[in-house]
Amino acid sequence: MFKVKSPTKKLKEICSKLGPDYSIKVIDAEQVIYRKINDNYELEVSGLNNSRKKMKAVIYLWQLKPGKVNLEVIENVTTFEFLESSLTSLVEKYRNSN
Repeated sequence: MFKVKSPTKKLKEICSKLGPDYSIKVIDAEQVIYRKINDNYELEVSGLNNSRKKMKAVIYLWQLKPGKVNLEVIENVTTFEFLESSLTSLVEKYRNSN
C-alpha cells in the first residue's frame, strides 16, 4: 500500500507564511496547501512537499457545486511572491461568486 509522505518543513513554512486561512491537507495521496474560499470554491497548491530549494508549484481552483470541477490552473509557480499574489487574485475573484 502507498504511504503518504508527511508534510515537509518547506511545506509547513510556506503554509504558515500564507496565513491562517490556509492549511495542509492530503488530496490524491499528496500533502498540499488548501483553502476553502466559500461553499462553492476551494484552492489547492500542489508540488511543494519536497526538500528541493527551488519552488515549482501548481495552483488549482475547484468549483464544488453542483459537482467538483477544475476551473483554473496556474502552473510553474516558482516564487513565494507569485504564489501569494496568484492566490490573493483567485480569492478576490471567487470570494463573492456563487
